Amino acid sequence: MAKSLPAALAVLILAFATGCRAGSGPRQAGLLPESNEVPGWGTAGNIRTFEAADLWQYIDGGAEKYIQAGLERTVTSNYRYKDGLEAVADVYVMGTGEGARSTMESETAVGARRAELGDACRLYTNSVVFTKGRYFVRVTAFSEAPNAEAALLLLGSGIERKLEQPK
Repeated sequence: MAKSLPAALAVLILAFATGCRAGSGPRQAGLLPESNEVPGWGTAGNIRTFEAADLWQYIDGGAEKYIQAGLERTVTSNYRYKDGLEAVADVYVMGTGEGARSTMESETAVGARRAELGDACRLYTNSVVFTKGRYFVRVTAFSEAPNAEAALLLLGSGIERKLEQPK
């Protein structure tokens, strides 16, 4: 019995450490809408979290710009709109609002239009990016669709509402 206690303790510590880096849990709760929380949009998979040190696992080759801007973690999920449009939503949790703004400023403005969302927003044909306080948000459709801009803005608005709620 005494010999199995250290092994059980090691398994418990390993499970706890792994759970703190990825998956669902309190560190990501409330940042992204659940299915049908935004009219017409449903989740298409699990919400995933990547701590700054692990972001390369999600966006290999592009993580450094976020880390340099003070990234703490990224929360992401895939979504499906009622007509079949699929998109991914990423919330980059920065240490400060300045980090979110500098990340936004690093995005190209070519082909973008302004939109009323968050503190600052750029709307592209298949994506929308915006800041809200210390959050930088990107919502990207996987394909072109006639209603993609309106649908992405709708999902973006749902995310903005979530970010305004006390955590």
